Parts: sequence; C-alpha cells; structure tokens
Amino acid sequence: MTTTPKEPSVAAQGAAAVAADAERAGSVVLRLDALGLDFRAADFPTRFIEFCEANDDYEMEINEAGELVILPMTGFRGNRREHYLNTFVGNWEMINGGVSVSQSSRFRLTTGAIRGPDAAWITQERYDAATEHERETVFPGAPDFVVEIRSRTDNLAPLQRKMRLWMDGGARLGWLIDPPNRRVYVYRAGQPEPDLLEDPETLDGEDVLPGFSFGVRQYIFDMA
Repeated sequence: MTTTPKEPSVAAQGAAAVAADAERAGSVVLRLDALGLDFRAADFPTRFIEFCEANDDYEMEINEAGELVILPMTGFRGNRREHYLNTFVGNWEMINGGVSVSQSSRFRLTTGAIRGPDAAWITQERYDAATEHERETVFPGAPDFVVEIRSRTDNLAPLQRKMRLWMDGGARLGWLIDPPNRRVYVYRAGQPEPDLLEDPETLDGEDVLPGFSFGVRQYIFDMA
C-alpha cells in the first residue's frame, strides 16, 4: 500500500479539488498522497479496515480524491433515525433475502473510493459471489439499495453528490432523506435526476425491495 502515486493530470486535480471541497463541512480531511499512500492499491481496503478497527471511536471513509475523511458524529437523534431505518430494512431482509448492512459497513467503488451508507442492501447473488475476504472487510461495488440521512452536521450538497456517486457506482435505488426540510430525494438507476418528495408519509422499496415500506414521517420527520 505504501507506494508513490503518479502525478495527477490537470483534470484529475480539478476533480480532486471539487471532491475535497464537498467534504469540508463538519469533516476532517487528510490527503493520503501526501503520506505516500495509494488508495487504489489492491491491498488498501484491508489496511484501511485495520486502521478503522484500531481507531473505532471514529467514522472514516476514503473519497474519490484519495483523501481520508474523518466524519463528525451524527448525534443521539441522528443515530436513532438510522437505527429505525436499519431495523425496517433488516426485518424485510429476514423475510425476503439478500443482505442488509448499516452505517459501519464500507463499499469500494470503481473510483477507488471507500464509502459507507446509513443503510444498504445487496442481493444474495452478489454476496455469494464475493470472496470471504471481501465479506470480512470492504465489499466491492455500490449497494443495490442505499440510503443517506442528513444529520445535524451535514450540508445537503455533499450528500447529493455522494448519492450520485452511489448511483454511478451501480446502485439501483437510493433515498436521500432530508429531515430539516421534510423532503426525500429518490434516485433510480438510469434516471438522470432524482424525484423530490415533499413531506411523504411512507417510502416504497419499488422493484428493488418489493413490498418494502418505511414510515419516514413517523420514524424520522416526526420523531421527538
């Protein structure tokens, strides 16, 4: 993992700058190339998970600019929102199959970024096709279903960008839940822009999670 990265092109530098700016609010960001680390190296996910396990008081990701992002805490209420959502997804999985994971899971996108969702689900076929090592550390590709919930420290624009990265990485259905504005952005594969729902009562898993329904108004918007 300790290699000297190639000098990035001007275009790549510009993309990295955009990625870095999108991470700044509420986060601590460290450039890995300044430390001589190549986040695209084959063994990087393993080393990253080992580093996270040794520093488990912090939530961390690697963005597509090759930066280590130390995320702020969501807070007590934010954690409750994530818990309720993951409970519903987990209950659906127990009946219908596949594999659901929560905010401590990590997925590696084709850009080399290692990202974590607030809630996610993948098909059983994808899970079965993964290696034992990938199941233990970082899962390859984006989830089939992915959710991000805006917390007290989040600006909306970075989360919208993160959702687009999930969808570009292969996700089929995504929800960006914005409690302060009582809105939900619904992302679908092949759809250039998300649908905006104003104060919806429930959210539908559509053809990705057939029969799944989540009471977003009760469990997120109106939660005391």
